[in-house]
Amino acid sequence: MKPARITTAVALVIALLFASAPGAQDTPLMSAMQDEMRRSMTELRLPGEPGPYYVEYEVNDLVSMRAVARLGGIVDDLADRGRTLQVQVRVGDYAFDNSRFITQDRGARAPALSELTASLDDNYDAMRQQLWLTTDAAYKHAVNVFARKKATFQNRTVADAIPDFSRDTPNDVVETTVAPRPQGREWVERARELSAIFAATGGLEGSEVWLSETHGNRYYLNSEGSKTVTPVGSAYLRIAAEAQAEDGATVRDLVVMIERTLDDLPPMEQLRMMVADVANRTRIRRSAGVGEEFTGPVLVEGQASAQLVRQTLVPLLLARRPADAENQRFGQGQGQATPFLTRIGLRVLTDSFFVSDTPSVRQLDGRPVAGAYLVDDEGVLAKDVSLVEKGRLVTLLTGRTPQRRLLKSTGHGRSGTVHAGVFQMSSTEAIPLPQLKTKYLDLLKLQDKSFGYIVRSIAPPGEAPGGQGGGPVILDIVKVTLDGREEPVRGLRFGDVPPSAFRDILEASQERTLENYRINVVGAASVIAPSMIFEELEIEQTREIVQKPPLVPSPLAP
Repeated sequence: MKPARITTAVALVIALLFASAPGAQDTPLMSAMQDEMRRSMTELRLPGEPGPYYVEYEVNDLVSMRAVARLGGIVDDLADRGRTLQVQVRVGDYAFDNSRFITQDRGARAPALSELTASLDDNYDAMRQQLWLTTDAAYKHAVNVFARKKATFQNRTVADAIPDFSRDTPNDVVETTVAPRPQGREWVERARELSAIFAATGGLEGSEVWLSETHGNRYYLNSEGSKTVTPVGSAYLRIAAEAQAEDGATVRDLVVMIERTLDDLPPMEQLRMMVADVANRTRIRRSAGVGEEFTGPVLVEGQASAQLVRQTLVPLLLARRPADAENQRFGQGQGQATPFLTRIGLRVLTDSFFVSDTPSVRQLDGRPVAGAYLVDDEGVLAKDVSLVEKGRLVTLLTGRTPQRRLLKSTGHGRSGTVHAGVFQMSSTEAIPLPQLKTKYLDLLKLQDKSFGYIVRSIAPPGEAPGGQGGGPVILDIVKVTLDGREEPVRGLRFGDVPPSAFRDILEASQERTLENYRINVVGAASVIAPSMIFEELEIEQTREIVQKPPLVPSPLAP
């Protein structure tokens, strides 16, 4: 391939973009990325075709461990290290390029993103070779998709076209890196010890303790001049148990914790108590009755409140733009526009509520906040954003894919889309948590209800037992009568939770709960939310396929 001819001025700009900034790490890996980026931007071009206007390199150097234990025995023990290389190539320009387009062969939803396993050695020549081949393949793919996209849009009328990609100021962020080393064997033994607590507990059909951690460094470079070197990592703990009720239904309880590292988890004494609590709640639930369906005021407390916000409110505040398609019928269902795009300036919550996303917040009451980060996956500095003020929607979280009225990134482009960082809710009229139940009982009496529900735990997505459809599945719920007596029930989930439900929150607590969740293997987001009384929610029974009990009792049965 012959090098493209470039002017002296353009060459000078490219040289300045990739000049080493003060404090940048001069490693073989980063040097290879810079040198091959410079060559790609000046020489990579097919005859008669446009060259790339934007190229992005990302290398993740990660080490992982996993330990899974059941009844005091290790069933999975894994330690691994790997490097991945991702290359993104865009042709065209910021207004119209090869991104956000689905071909009929489903091969082009991403903007020519190629990924492969990279060499673990800091070998300059080996990395240059891999970058060269991967960039070449990504560019050829981008040219093909761009041609098909142009041909498709020649036959379409587009009013008020929105750019495909936004410009942003180049950033140079070099944080202190960490040596990718696997965790010590003590965590494997801790998984074994915690799971052994279940072995001493009767009345359970299954249990598991899962511990894992992935950490390392992310090296990022784009053709605009952004360069970031950041440590990344995420740790995962899952404590779960299940039993079978007399009617054959499976009942479960679990605790899922996401932290930045395993060392951020609570001390072992507290983890032992958590295992015992999961076992106890599961035993109680197996003898509980199936709850009645209900529509009316519901008190959602603690973890359940943060998890409900995560699953139902947070997605409404992410400006995600659906892709276009070569065949419009084929493109249906490939993503939906954010419904709140048309509600900016309107009331979306009760008037007393404020909502923000604050990636800069790293601790809450002494506990690490896993969703905090400095720069997003697109090289944009993370910004603290006020989303809702006095109940009215101010803006949405954005990445570098522009939206109507939202053309610039807020630094929330992560894991290939837009994600929250540290999502916070609060109310200026909040009351102490103990008063919330009293307010709830008064409301039930006022509405002439004979009972209500207090929800205390919700299953995270992917952990939900009991049928499909509807809203989040409830793990811990009690039926409360007007005199305040509580009765555990099971087999319930939320119905569909409409956005309008958040406009009718009647009370909120001063105390707030932190809930971390994963967005990918090394990235997390956080929700900090109060307990809340919703004026009207639907609680419905799950539709679970009931399994026949084992023919012979468990060998661990007392």
